[in-house]
Amino acid sequence: MKLKFDVYWSKCSMVLAIAAILDPRFKMKLVEYYFRQIYGSAAPDRIKEVSAGLRELFNEYSMGSSSPDEDSGLPGSCLPSSSNSSRDKLKGFDKFLYETTQSQNMSSDLDKYLEEPVFPRNYDFSILNWWKVHTPRYPILSMMARDVLGIPVSTLGPEVAFSNGGRVLDQYHSSLSPDTREALLCGQDWLRMEPEVLKSFRSNLP
Repeated sequence: MKLKFDVYWSKCSMVLAIAAILDPRFKMKLVEYYFRQIYGSAAPDRIKEVSAGLRELFNEYSMGSSSPDEDSGLPGSCLPSSSNSSRDKLKGFDKFLYETTQSQNMSSDLDKYLEEPVFPRNYDFSILNWWKVHTPRYPILSMMARDVLGIPVSTLGPEVAFSNGGRVLDQYHSSLSPDTREALLCGQDWLRMEPEVLKSFRSNLP
Protein backbone atom coordinates (compact mmCIF):
# COMPACT_ATOMS: atom_id res chain seq x y z
CA MET A 1 0.00 0.00 0.00
CA LYS A 2 2.80 2.42 0.90
CA LEU A 3 4.52 1.64 -2.41
CA LYS A 4 1.36 2.40 -4.39
CA PHE A 5 0.87 5.62 -2.45
CA ASP A 6 4.44 6.76 -3.18
CA VAL A 7 4.10 5.92 -6.88
CA TYR A 8 0.80 7.81 -7.04
CA TRP A 9 2.24 10.98 -5.49
CA SER A 10 5.53 10.77 -7.37
CA LYS A 11 3.77 12.09 -10.46
CA CYS A 12 2.89 15.77 -10.59
CA SER A 13 -0.42 16.66 -12.23
CA MET A 14 0.43 19.77 -14.23
CA VAL A 15 -3.21 20.56 -14.98
CA LEU A 16 -4.26 20.45 -11.33
CA ALA A 17 -1.28 22.57 -10.31
CA ILE A 18 -2.05 25.21 -12.95
CA ALA A 19 -5.73 25.17 -11.94
CA ALA A 20 -4.69 25.89 -8.34
CA ILE A 21 -2.45 28.75 -9.50
CA LEU A 22 -5.35 30.22 -11.49
CA ASP A 23 -7.36 30.43 -8.27
CA PRO A 24 -6.68 34.01 -7.05
CA ARG A 25 -7.07 32.85 -3.44
CA PHE A 26 -4.03 30.57 -3.73
CA LYS A 27 -1.89 31.34 -6.79
CA MET A 28 1.63 29.89 -6.60
CA LYS A 29 1.61 29.85 -2.79
CA LEU A 30 -0.57 26.76 -2.51
CA VAL A 31 1.68 24.80 -4.88
CA GLU A 32 4.79 25.87 -2.97
CA TYR A 33 3.22 24.97 0.39
CA TYR A 34 1.97 21.49 -0.49
CA PHE A 35 4.84 20.52 -2.77
CA ARG A 36 7.25 21.00 0.14
CA GLN A 37 5.15 18.59 2.20
CA ILE A 38 4.73 16.04 -0.59
CA TYR A 39 8.11 16.07 -2.33
CA GLY A 40 10.45 17.24 0.44
CA SER A 41 13.92 18.07 -0.89
CA ALA A 42 12.72 17.56 -4.48
CA ALA A 43 10.07 20.27 -4.11
CA PRO A 44 12.10 23.14 -5.68
CA ASP A 45 12.57 21.13 -8.89
CA ARG A 46 8.88 20.22 -9.01
CA ILE A 47 7.88 23.84 -8.45
CA LYS A 48 10.17 24.91 -11.30
CA GLU A 49 8.50 22.34 -13.57
CA VAL A 50 5.07 23.75 -12.77
CA SER A 51 6.26 27.34 -13.24
CA ALA A 52 7.81 26.46 -16.61
CA GLY A 53 4.65 24.62 -17.68
CA LEU A 54 2.50 27.58 -16.67
CA ARG A 55 4.59 30.01 -18.70
CA GLU A 56 4.72 27.68 -21.68
CA LEU A 57 0.92 27.40 -21.70
CA PHE A 58 0.59 31.16 -21.24
CA ASN A 59 2.90 31.78 -24.20
CA GLU A 60 0.81 29.49 -26.40
CA TYR A 61 -2.34 31.43 -25.52
CA SER A 62 -0.48 34.69 -26.10
CA MET A 63 0.63 33.63 -29.57
CA GLY A 64 -2.86 32.46 -30.46
CA SER A 65 -4.53 35.68 -29.33
CA SER A 66 -2.23 38.09 -31.19
CA SER A 67 -2.14 37.58 -34.94
CA PRO A 68 -1.88 41.12 -36.32
CA ASP A 69 -2.62 42.00 -39.92
CA GLU A 70 0.35 42.53 -42.12
CA ASP A 71 -0.73 46.05 -43.01
CA SER A 72 -2.85 47.08 -40.04
CA GLY A 73 -2.36 47.33 -36.31
CA LEU A 74 1.37 47.96 -36.61
CA PRO A 75 2.96 51.16 -35.32
CA GLY A 76 3.86 52.37 -38.80
CA SER A 77 0.40 51.86 -40.27
CA CYS A 78 -0.65 55.41 -39.38
CA LEU A 79 1.98 57.04 -41.60
CA PRO A 80 0.66 59.27 -44.41
CA SER A 81 0.44 57.84 -47.93
CA SER A 82 3.18 60.16 -49.21
CA SER A 83 5.78 58.22 -47.22
CA ASN A 84 4.93 54.78 -48.63
CA SER A 85 8.49 54.12 -49.81
CA SER A 86 9.93 54.91 -46.38
CA ARG A 87 7.22 52.85 -44.75
CA ASP A 88 8.04 49.83 -46.91
CA LYS A 89 11.67 49.98 -45.80
CA LEU A 90 10.65 50.02 -42.14
CA LYS A 91 7.83 47.50 -42.47
CA GLY A 92 9.95 44.72 -40.99
CA PHE A 93 10.97 46.98 -38.12
CA ASP A 94 7.34 47.88 -37.44
CA LYS A 95 6.43 44.19 -37.20
CA PHE A 96 9.42 43.48 -34.95
CA LEU A 97 8.49 46.42 -32.70
CA TYR A 98 4.90 45.24 -32.45
CA GLU A 99 5.82 41.64 -31.64
CA THR A 100 8.41 42.53 -28.99
CA THR A 101 6.11 45.07 -27.35
CA GLN A 102 3.22 42.60 -27.30
CA SER A 103 5.47 39.94 -25.78
CA GLN A 104 6.52 42.29 -22.98
CA ASN A 105 2.91 43.27 -22.26
CA MET A 106 1.76 39.65 -22.19
CA SER A 107 4.57 38.56 -19.88
CA SER A 108 3.73 41.37 -17.50
CA ASP A 109 0.11 40.15 -17.55
CA LEU A 110 1.11 36.84 -15.95
CA ASP A 111 3.79 38.36 -13.72
CA LYS A 112 1.38 41.02 -12.49
CA TYR A 113 -1.16 38.36 -11.50
CA LEU A 114 1.41 36.27 -9.63
CA GLU A 115 3.00 39.23 -7.86
CA GLU A 116 -0.24 40.72 -6.55
CA PRO A 117 -1.50 39.56 -3.12
CA VAL A 118 -3.84 36.59 -2.98
CA PHE A 119 -7.56 37.28 -2.85
CA PRO A 120 -9.17 36.83 0.60
CA ARG A 121 -10.92 33.48 1.03
CA ASN A 122 -14.64 33.44 1.73
CA TYR A 123 -17.43 30.90 1.40
CA ASP A 124 -19.45 32.61 -1.34
CA PHE A 125 -16.47 33.16 -3.64
CA SER A 126 -17.07 32.30 -7.31
CA ILE A 127 -13.81 31.78 -9.18
CA LEU A 128 -15.46 31.88 -12.62
CA ASN A 129 -17.21 35.14 -11.78
CA TRP A 130 -13.90 36.58 -10.51
CA TRP A 131 -12.21 35.85 -13.82
CA LYS A 132 -15.17 37.25 -15.73
CA VAL A 133 -14.91 40.53 -13.82
CA HIS A 134 -11.11 40.68 -14.21
CA THR A 135 -11.00 39.80 -17.93
CA PRO A 136 -10.06 43.38 -18.96
CA ARG A 137 -7.16 43.30 -16.49
CA TYR A 138 -5.90 39.83 -17.47
CA PRO A 139 -7.15 39.20 -21.04
CA ILE A 140 -4.82 36.29 -21.86
CA LEU A 141 -4.89 34.73 -18.41
CA SER A 142 -8.69 34.83 -18.31
CA MET A 143 -8.85 32.71 -21.48
CA MET A 144 -6.51 30.21 -19.85
CA ALA A 145 -8.65 30.14 -16.71
CA ARG A 146 -11.81 29.59 -18.76
CA ASP A 147 -10.33 26.52 -20.46
CA VAL A 148 -8.35 25.03 -17.56
CA LEU A 149 -11.03 25.49 -14.90
CA GLY A 150 -13.64 24.06 -17.27
CA ILE A 151 -11.90 20.66 -17.45
CA PRO A 152 -14.03 17.97 -15.73
CA VAL A 153 -12.19 16.19 -12.92
CA SER A 154 -12.96 12.61 -11.95
CA THR A 155 -12.35 11.53 -8.37
CA LEU A 156 -12.05 8.10 -6.78
CA GLY A 157 -12.26 6.99 -3.20
CA PRO A 158 -8.97 5.86 -1.62
CA GLU A 159 -10.31 2.32 -1.30
CA VAL A 160 -10.63 2.22 -5.10
CA ALA A 161 -7.46 4.10 -6.00
CA PHE A 162 -5.24 1.96 -3.78
CA SER A 163 -7.12 -1.33 -3.94
CA ASN A 164 -5.03 -4.50 -4.10
CA GLY A 165 -7.49 -6.03 -6.53
CA GLY A 166 -7.07 -5.64 -10.25
CA ARG A 167 -9.24 -3.29 -12.26
CA VAL A 168 -11.49 -5.21 -14.60
CA LEU A 169 -12.96 -3.62 -17.72
CA ASP A 170 -15.16 -5.66 -20.00
CA GLN A 171 -14.71 -5.61 -23.75
CA TYR A 172 -17.40 -2.96 -24.19
CA HIS A 173 -15.87 -0.40 -21.82
CA SER A 174 -12.33 -0.95 -23.04
CA SER A 175 -13.32 -0.55 -26.69
CA LEU A 176 -15.03 2.83 -26.29
CA SER A 177 -13.48 5.68 -28.25
CA PRO A 178 -12.33 8.85 -26.43
CA ASP A 179 -15.22 10.81 -27.99
CA THR A 180 -17.76 8.29 -26.73
CA ARG A 181 -16.30 8.29 -23.22
CA GLU A 182 -16.38 12.09 -23.21
CA ALA A 183 -20.04 12.07 -24.31
CA LEU A 184 -20.96 9.60 -21.57
CA LEU A 185 -19.20 11.61 -18.86
CA CYS A 186 -20.78 14.88 -19.99
CA GLY A 187 -24.19 13.23 -20.29
CA GLN A 188 -23.88 11.92 -16.74
CA ASP A 189 -23.15 15.43 -15.45
CA TRP A 190 -26.09 16.88 -17.38
CA LEU A 191 -28.48 14.24 -16.05
CA ARG A 192 -27.36 14.92 -12.49
CA MET A 193 -27.93 18.64 -12.94
CA GLU A 194 -31.32 18.21 -14.63
CA PRO A 195 -33.46 18.16 -11.45
CA GLU A 196 -31.93 21.47 -10.31
CA VAL A 197 -32.49 23.00 -13.74
CA LEU A 198 -36.11 21.80 -13.83
CA LYS A 199 -36.70 23.08 -10.30
CA SER A 200 -35.37 26.50 -11.31
CA PHE A 201 -37.48 26.44 -14.48
CA ARG A 202 -40.68 25.56 -12.60
CA SER A 203 -40.08 28.28 -10.03
CA ASN A 204 -40.03 30.86 -12.83
CA LEU A 205 -43.35 29.71 -14.30
CA PRO A 206 -46.30 32.09 -13.76
